Amino acid sequence: MKPVPSTFLKKLLYITLAQAGVLLLVFSFLLPSFYIPVFLFLLAFVSAFTYFSFNWLVNTDPREFGKFVRKIMVVTIFRMFVYILLTVLYALFLKKDLLVFIVVFGIMYLIYIFLEVYELIWGSGRLQETKK
Repeated sequence: MKPVPSTFLKKLLYITLAQAGVLLLVFSFLLPSFYIPVFLFLLAFVSAFTYFSFNWLVNTDPREFGKFVRKIMVVTIFRMFVYILLTVLYALFLKKDLLVFIVVFGIMYLIYIFLEVYELIWGSGRLQETKK
């Protein structure tokens, strides 16, 4: 198993810290009545999930394109089920500011999925390895 590229870890850390800062600024100054304490835990969960899924995907042999595509589909479906389950559990048990939770969670999902796809295709060198 190859180690996760350090560039991905740096970008993941920077994006996570930037999102935490934006969350704190927005919900401290602009929308303090909508702050939900679960946001920072959610941020940690989504970034950790992204790290582990990227780690699993990046270790696929770039010459086995079919296996790589299957892994991406499995990770995407699993991620969607986990995130939907998390949203449903939040809606069933906490119910506080559900719309705000869903919007923030969706934004986090989009940011991290774009990072992961970018790094898998261009950042990790997979595209260049498959052309050789």
